[in-house]
Amino acid sequence: MNTTADKRLIDTLIATVQRTSPDLVEVRFKPGAVLTISGITAVLRAREELGRTASHCALIVFPEEETDFDMSMITMDHYKGRPVVEFTQAVAWVVRNEHNERFTRLYFAYFPSPVPSAIFMEEAEARAWLAK
Repeated sequence: MNTTADKRLIDTLIATVQRTSPDLVEVRFKPGAVLTISGITAVLRAREELGRTASHCALIVFPEEETDFDMSMITMDHYKGRPVVEFTQAVAWVVRNEHNERFTRLYFAYFPSPVPSAIFMEEAEARAWLAK
């Protein structure tokens, strides 16, 4: 995991995680990335590192293409045992296509989000929801 000098942007294998304002952290999955347990763990660590200073919302954006995932990733509660609730007010997921939407909804059917969460096709809708 590479961190820039100002600690506002963390580049992981599968995503960039950036504190774009005092109340928003953005996660952008990279095109071609395969979502794995270790990849999601790195993203959550980055969110924790950037989120320690103040509570914030998270905007999580998939690439335009269908995102692939390792089957073991979808069978694990990634938030369990992590302090996500302590620093996250809400999470908006921007899925961009039906494949990513089905995958995301399936995951949260088994492991509901511990914070308010919603799934959107478009980034503008997600940003509007987070602004409420």
